[in-house]
Formats: sequence, C-alpha cells, structure tokens
Amino acid sequence: MENNEPSAYSIVIRKRLKLIMEIAGLEVAGFSEFTKVSVSHIYAISNGRKNLTAQTANKIAIGFKLNGWNILNPDFKITEAIKSPALNKFYADHKEATDYFKETISERKDSYFFEHELIPTGIFDKPVYIWEVREACIALGRNLSSKQIAQMADYLAATNKLESENRPIKKKNGDLGERIVKVYYLEKRKKD
Repeated sequence: MENNEPSAYSIVIRKRLKLIMEIAGLEVAGFSEFTKVSVSHIYAISNGRKNLTAQTANKIAIGFKLNGWNILNPDFKITEAIKSPALNKFYADHKEATDYFKETISERKDSYFFEHELIPTGIFDKPVYIWEVREACIALGRNLSSKQIAQMADYLAATNKLESENRPIKKKNGDLGERIVKVYYLEKRKKD
C-alpha cells in the first residue's frame, strides 16, 4: 500500500515557504507576481500536492536576500533580513493591487469600506434608502449589490453604529411607494 503522507522534510519546507510570504507581507497572488511562480504552483506546494524543487526555490529566492539552498535547508534561519530592495520596489510599484498584500486584508472587507470610507462621506447624516447607499458606493468605486449593502447596513444597525427605521419606499423620482422598507442613518442624528 502506498503511503501518501507528506514527509517531515516537505512539511518543514511548506512552513518555510509560508514564513517567507508572512515576513514579506504578501498574499499568494502577490507572492506569485513577485516571484514569477504561478499561483496554482504555490498553492500546490503549500498544500502538499507538489514538492518545492531546487529550480522553483531558486526562482523564489531571486527577489529576496536568499538563494534557493537557503529555502531548502531547514537549518538556515529565515528572518526579517530577507526583505530586499526588490521587495520594497514591488510594494511601491503595486500599491494599488491591494489583493497582493496582507496588510490590506481589512481594507478589502466590506465592513472596513463602510466604516472607514462610506460613513465619513456623510451619507448617513440623514435617513437613506439602500438604493441611495448603492449609488454612493458606486461613486466611491465599490460596486456592491443591494443585498450586500442591506446586510452590511443591518449589521451596523445591530452593532449600534447605524440606526434604522421603517418607511415607505422612496422611488428614484422622489415619489413614495406603498411598500415599507428600512432606511439607515447615524445614531443620535436628527431624523428627517
């Protein structure tokens, strides 16, 4: 019977690869772009479907202050010293690619967007409908569905960061409809 268990060495190497990504502050997509090793290959190594070869280790090492043997040698300590001018340049050249960097994880979340970008615009200073919030999101470059916005607004209302109340639906032409929907506004603000 064939043993499909990863060897102790391959487990150590996978941990070292993850450590390099962590120290570099890169998500898999960013690590792939920086090292020119495909995303699928990095995932295959990370989850044990493939072993890290000397050729791939050398390719990864180029952008860091390493050589391939440093990555493959479990006795070599990987530290913050691997950060290189090439990595700094990569950060500067790709700062708009937020999916590349670990430090931007919270910024990519809808909750971060709502609390730190949308609410400060003042849109919730008066009661607003979901469709009005959606238009504001689109104006800020965030194309969220009405359902996503309603879920986030409900969450913020449940955590007392927004208030909500039921009102007749307001159509885009300003007329009120018969259906009752929620409107959202900042707490302790005067209701219209």
